[in-house]
Amino acid sequence: MNVPRIAVGGLMLGHDERWTFIVEADGFIVGRRFGVDGSLRIRHAASNTLSGPLTHEYCLETARRMLNVPNDPIDGLDAVETPTGPYGAATFVGAADVRRVWYCKRAPGLIVGVHTYPAELSRSREYNRIRGECRRIMSRAIFDRPSWGGDDPLTRILMDDPETPG
Repeated sequence: MNVPRIAVGGLMLGHDERWTFIVEADGFIVGRRFGVDGSLRIRHAASNTLSGPLTHEYCLETARRMLNVPNDPIDGLDAVETPTGPYGAATFVGAADVRRVWYCKRAPGLIVGVHTYPAELSRSREYNRIRGECRRIMSRAIFDRPSWGGDDPLTRILMDDPETPG
């Protein structure tokens, strides 16, 4: 089923013509959707740089720190186990912004992302649609194994099936 993907900053993200992604000087991958407020900021860390046990709590706290998300109150938390480790998301509600944070453990490391949206618009239908698009982007994000020379069976499976954790 060869899924179209784009290579950005060490990751492979599902291609969606409504989104553009760039790598900023500080290493963040920043995604913006045409005609919509807010942005999706993504980072990743190699497994050997993670110091704690990879629990949902550790992954969420690590994501919050890596993404510079304030320790605002949490409104909504999702967590599931995948074959490669924890996957989850939490919504942090601040006075000016709402931030939805995702984390997903993959064999090579941890991928984290945050979508920031103006608080006054966070109950809108548009926000729910954008949040769903960000969830799909984050749940299907994988490390860019082809750039490492990966042409093994696992790499081929990951490139063909966006639902397979890698």
